[in-house]
Amino acid sequence: MPTTCVLTSGYSLGCRDSIGGIQEVYIGEYNGSTLAYTLGTDSIIATFSAGTSSFYTFQQEIETASYTENGQFSTENGTSFYEQTLTIAVHKLEASLRNKILVLGQGKWRILIKDQRGIYRLMGVQNPVRVSASTPNVGKAYGDMNGATITFMCKEPSPAFIVSSTAALQVITAAGV
Repeated sequence: MPTTCVLTSGYSLGCRDSIGGIQEVYIGEYNGSTLAYTLGTDSIIATFSAGTSSFYTFQQEIETASYTENGQFSTENGTSFYEQTLTIAVHKLEASLRNKILVLGQGKWRILIKDQRGIYRLMGVQNPVRVSASTPNVGKAYGDMNGATITFMCKEPSPAFIVSSTAALQVITAAGV
C-alpha cells in the first residue's frame, strides 16, 4: 500500500531568541543491536530500553563544533535519505588524545549532540556513525590550535531524532570525560 504524504501544518516565525553551536558531544559504541526507544510528543525520544551503551563526554569550546544534516532527494530514483555530519575540535595533542583519535577512527559509533539551547540530537539510530576525517595539528603560531579536528558522518533514512534530557541522561556516563 503506498504511503500518503500529508502536510498538516505550516511554519511561523517566532521570536529571535535562538542560538547556534554545540556545548558537548557524547560518543557511545554502535554495538550492532537494534536501538529500542519510546517516542513521546512530537516524535522526541522519551526513553531508551535496549541497544544502547555508555556515552562518553567530549566537551567543546564555544564556536568550535558544528552539526549539519543534508537531505538528499532523488525524483528520478524515488529515494530520500539524510547525511548527518558532525565536526568537533579536541585540544592539546598528547599521547592520550592521539590514542582516542585512533580508536574513534577505527570504530562504529552512536553520538548524542547537545546544542547551545540544551537540545539533544542522536546520530546513528539505524546506521553506525564513522569518522570520515581527522586533522591533527600542532599549529604554527602561538595562537594556533594544538589539537585535532574530527569529522563524523552517517547516512540515515530520516532526520536525527531529538532526545529528551531524561533519555540522554540514561546513557551518558557520569565520569565519562
